[in-house]
Amino acid sequence: MIDTSTRTHFVGMGGIGMSGLASVLLGHGDEISGSDLRENRQLATLRRAGATVYVGHDKRHVSGNLDRVIVSSAIPADNVEVVAARRHRIPVIRRLDALAEILRDHRSVGVTGTHGKTTSSAMLATIHRELGYASSYLVGAHCPGLGGNARLDTGEWFVAEMDESDGLFLKVKTEIAVLTNIGVDHLQTYHDLSEIRDAFRRYVAQADRAVLAIDNPHVEAIARELPDALTVGIRHDADIRATNLRFERFVTTFDVLENGERVASVSLPAPGEHNVANALCALGAAKLTGIDLADAARALGRFVLPHRRFEVLEENGVTVVDDYAHLPEEIEATLDAIRSGWNGRRIVAIFQPHRYSRTRALSSEFGAAFSLADSVIVTSIYPACEPPLPGVSSRTIVRAIEEATEAEVHSIADKKDVIAFLKARIIPGDFIVSFGAGDIWTVTEELAHFLEQGKFCRVSG
Repeated sequence: MIDTSTRTHFVGMGGIGMSGLASVLLGHGDEISGSDLRENRQLATLRRAGATVYVGHDKRHVSGNLDRVIVSSAIPADNVEVVAARRHRIPVIRRLDALAEILRDHRSVGVTGTHGKTTSSAMLATIHRELGYASSYLVGAHCPGLGGNARLDTGEWFVAEMDESDGLFLKVKTEIAVLTNIGVDHLQTYHDLSEIRDAFRRYVAQADRAVLAIDNPHVEAIARELPDALTVGIRHDADIRATNLRFERFVTTFDVLENGERVASVSLPAPGEHNVANALCALGAAKLTGIDLADAARALGRFVLPHRRFEVLEENGVTVVDDYAHLPEEIEATLDAIRSGWNGRRIVAIFQPHRYSRTRALSSEFGAAFSLADSVIVTSIYPACEPPLPGVSSRTIVRAIEEATEAEVHSIADKKDVIAFLKARIIPGDFIVSFGAGDIWTVTEELAHFLEQGKFCRVSG
């Protein structure tokens, strides 16, 4: 384990994974400093906790008295602070390597998958907290119900969300591995779906125990290779299964069967079938950590969705929700949750495509993903540090939606214009939802404030 005298500097400390790791090391007793390009909530929280925070990168932030510098995958090798660290002969360590070092001192659960890993991790951490396990955790989003996204506690277990985006998660071995599902993403790292599937297979195979969500056919194929794995699912003959699903706005209820026998009922404060799948992953992992399923099911009743996971910004005649979904399957699942829980409402979806590479690879799949929306607004692409690619724009997604759905589709590049467009067209009963991993939340946040002030009275199409 990292010694309590360690002086650690983070380059890119404002990221959710990096800030969480910094928080854990602060709790362990490290002297922490770090930098990022812009101020944000994570940096402010770390500053209040005692970290030294710099806004902007500068070689002067890195001095010879540091013991290590931790970097995220988004930080290039020519970053001025990384260059300064090497000049001072300070070890430069990737975030997941530092996490692996921490996990060696705990019994650990690693939750991974293309979708749902943040919510499933937060659910498992909630179960442990509610049942007094005092487990540590590191989740990839701010979790209001947990008081943050990371905590170093006194219990033996550590729950960690394992990000597959750069492939480095394969270096981290956990006692229990949870695989939520497999889909196409991060093609800047992986060549194709086959390579993605193989990476996840290798990750779960190196764990002592595995929880596999076999409703996904790619995960089901891995389960056939790992017969000792604990399987969970809704539609399949899983070891732990959900039945009698019922949806009512923000609450989903279902029964839990273990080996065909009903053992518990869950009242989950999260909408949609996809959150039932997430809950099953958390329940399976809880069982492998020694928790009775009925106890775990009751604990899920106290769960609070993480930040930007179906986050309700306004609910007063018009519902406004912000959601992090940025892949076709995620968007489709969230729209299905709205249709299931709010039947009859007009759904207005706002989508900000994320990354040029993802848009190029998946633009056609985004079409059918919006089939349950009545109206769709597509903005310009949020680049996430990627340079533009020739011929790639959000217009390809607009055309795909037009071809695959009956929705009314609007291409509005600028977020300010989206806000003005919506303000003029809101009608009572609308369900407005923003999708994207970038900064589209600013649109729904401003719109929610506008509605909170009671400034709209228009009834139009």
